Amino acid sequence: MKLAIFSDVHGNLTALKAVVSDIKSQSPDLILFGGDCCLLGARPAECLDLVREIAHISVYGNTDEWLHTPPSLPEKMSKSEKAAWDVFNERVAWTVDILGSERLSWLANLPFAHQISPTPDAASNLLLVHANPVDVLQPIFPTEEVQQKIVGQANDIQPDEALDSLLTNVQAGVIAYGHVHFPNIRRWRNLILANISSINLPTDGDPRAKYGLLTFDKLSGWTIDHRYVDYDLAGEIEVVRQLQPPAWEGLVERMQV
Repeated sequence: MKLAIFSDVHGNLTALKAVVSDIKSQSPDLILFGGDCCLLGARPAECLDLVREIAHISVYGNTDEWLHTPPSLPEKMSKSEKAAWDVFNERVAWTVDILGSERLSWLANLPFAHQISPTPDAASNLLLVHANPVDVLQPIFPTEEVQQKIVGQANDIQPDEALDSLLTNVQAGVIAYGHVHFPNIRRWRNLILANISSINLPTDGDPRAKYGLLTFDKLSGWTIDHRYVDYDLAGEIEVVRQLQPPAWEGLVERMQV
């Protein structure tokens, strides 16, 4: 069994099309989407339509949920926090207006998680979620060693024991997720934690679009490969400049890593 899993498109149609082309070249048995389809990018409707066309299984992410169920605002905010929330609300309103009611309904009816069971043994199960098995917000960061290289301060590292509350009751051998936009494979007890990364807005310093190719063999279990896909980043940035979604200048900066 071969699965192609992609996540975190965030409205980048050029990158999504390039990834879809690469996925088709790999001839997977199933194509899975890990959430965060539309918000932030310039072409949310086109991205959602392509995800619906290509993905056999989809789950929702935090930004998908925010489009139909906005998060509650803090009661007390600084001026800078208030300004950030204003920008966020503007982005949501712009995206909602473009998507329309039927697409929003599709997002609202996506499941939180999906499990693939290639054998009756739970240890061979693969669980697809957006961020973790509990909610769509709390991140699972890379290994402590990788975090140390990125952050450089021990008190900012997510230790293995911090994952207890998120992963203790999982009945699977592999969890595939996105959210953090950083390709990584991390082992936690008997689990393999596979961050399949993102189509858009990378955090690893590599501007290419990324997705995961996961293959199950009865003898060797799951193998996980990260696919790195070149795309016309300059062309997508030009689209962003032309369409000018809210806070588009900051979006361009994030796309260029």
